[in-house]
Amino acid sequence: MTRSPFSRSPATSLRPALLTGLGLTIVATITLVYRLGSTGLIDETEPLFAEAARQMAATGDWITPYYNDVTRFDKPPLVYWLMAIGYRLMGVNEWMVRLPSAIAAIGLMTLACLVVVRCVPPTRSPFGYLKPWFAGGLAGSITVLNLHTLVWGRTGVSDMLLSGCMGGAMLAFFMGYRALEWDEIQRGDRVAGGLFGQFGERSRVAFTPRSAGAWFGLFYVLLALAVLTKGPVGLVLPGLIILSFLLLVGRLRLTLRSMGLWWGIPLFLVIVVPWFGLVIAKNGQAYIDSFFGYHNLARFTSVVNRHSAPWYFYVIVIGFGFFPWSAYLPATIARFRPWHLAAWRRASRSQQLPLFALCWLAGIFLFFSLAVTKLPSYVLPLMPAGAILVAIVLADATFGERTSHLEVSAIDAPRLPSRWLILGHGTSVVLWLGWTIALWTIPLWYTYDPAVPKINQQLIASGVCQSVGIASALITLALVIVFVCRRSWIGSAQVIGFCCFTILSFHPLLNEIDRLRQLPLRDIASQIQQVRQSDEPIALLGFEKPSLVFYLQDHVTFLDRVSTTRAWIDCLSPNTSALLITDEKRQDELELPPDRLTLLGEHQRYRLLRIATPSQRSPKILTPQNCVQRREH
Repeated sequence: MTRSPFSRSPATSLRPALLTGLGLTIVATITLVYRLGSTGLIDETEPLFAEAARQMAATGDWITPYYNDVTRFDKPPLVYWLMAIGYRLMGVNEWMVRLPSAIAAIGLMTLACLVVVRCVPPTRSPFGYLKPWFAGGLAGSITVLNLHTLVWGRTGVSDMLLSGCMGGAMLAFFMGYRALEWDEIQRGDRVAGGLFGQFGERSRVAFTPRSAGAWFGLFYVLLALAVLTKGPVGLVLPGLIILSFLLLVGRLRLTLRSMGLWWGIPLFLVIVVPWFGLVIAKNGQAYIDSFFGYHNLARFTSVVNRHSAPWYFYVIVIGFGFFPWSAYLPATIARFRPWHLAAWRRASRSQQLPLFALCWLAGIFLFFSLAVTKLPSYVLPLMPAGAILVAIVLADATFGERTSHLEVSAIDAPRLPSRWLILGHGTSVVLWLGWTIALWTIPLWYTYDPAVPKINQQLIASGVCQSVGIASALITLALVIVFVCRRSWIGSAQVIGFCCFTILSFHPLLNEIDRLRQLPLRDIASQIQQVRQSDEPIALLGFEKPSLVFYLQDHVTFLDRVSTTRAWIDCLSPNTSALLITDEKRQDELELPPDRLTLLGEHQRYRLLRIATPSQRSPKILTPQNCVQRREH
């Protein structure tokens, strides 16, 4: 019997699976693993997490996080636990600080690929069986090949871990929701040929009730880990998105009955409640007010740490952060028509993946747009949803799909108008051109940095802007050629182009900025460890650089004013000395006698000074009003 050209044998399924896995491994290595620990910690936030985890590993207190000997109630403990375990296994270093973020991004990439492979049908063409694997590989690649994930996936903070846990929970829910299709087929609610005609009889195992239970179990576990990563937002956001989706497709009551809430909620509570109970029992009202009051409720209802922005802030953030794929988001809306609810409700569950991704993307965007405090990292969890939408559209274009993702019989939607897709391709090329110009002109707009005098001149002298600009220009030129000659290949071309951009532009620029901004602080920490006398106190005047605390692995007093610094010096014991890090201007403003100051070293604009105290001091100086307690700073 002649085999249909679009049917898939085990051999033809294995080969694209191996190629997809190999491609994703290369992408993950280039973007997330390569030179992960080659640069120092980035002030201001990353060292706070790194040092809190170090103190946790050093003290054995796995309940209350501390930074610089002060409790740190900003975030729950999961990211600290993962870093601390890494410290115990592989030592305290930048690799272990950033590894949890990289692993979270890799896991999210893998799961996004798997979901798209399962939900995108093959086409009736000689190579149509490759389409699900192409779309899955593209979805996984786009998940990490964007500026937002590239930055946060290589940064040791909780944002990427939250995105991984929350995104993984969302994808696990959809796979469980999809697996429930078999129950509907058994009851006669759905025509079996509409679903299994796409995937074949061997796919029945993915639709058994046991499979649905496993996926929902993973959903509850990842949801709990998201709460342990960043608090209530890890539950509230997925809950709102899933409820909105189920209401739109008209399956709310049926799905909730099938999700195993009777065992899923206890599983969720068993993972979440113990730590919250222990930390509240240990720290009481101070933890409740700080974490739930200030770091959650206050961030949504008021401006925290001066992080305010206009209502359209996240439009700009997504436009630049999801570069270059943000150019295709209007085309995805035109393609999938979320307002055709009647047609979406007639579709099979697998075919509803684009609508689920649209609810996911819109839910996170609207939620944080309503929040008063706004930060670019808040919309990081919507990147996988955008990746899924763009991947399906580009896969359809590559394989010449003549209809929408949904069958015409299920949703009366014609193929995507070519003008939308051409607009997306053209806009992405324009974005590449704009990014190239931005790299070339860095010295024109990056003219001031409080830590690096005349940083623009130093960047020009290093030649890094020219080299990364040339690399980006060549990538843009190649994309223009693909756009003109073979437009259907531009999705794959952009994946390759972004990988090249990561190696040739991103890493060299990051290394140069690290050399100028962070290397002097590491040099100071190294020098202090060599010249420090027995338990000399350390202070930093005029700059708050938490990375010093991590690299010194000791307490550092941060002083913001010269008057406060004088009081701190006056509180030192007689016949002792202290180490002070400041700049030339503030050193002069201290007006200390030359015989009490010793310049130990200069690193960029930082000066390392040893301050000696006199053998006697007047009682007037030692009044309690003049003394500064270390923990207050």
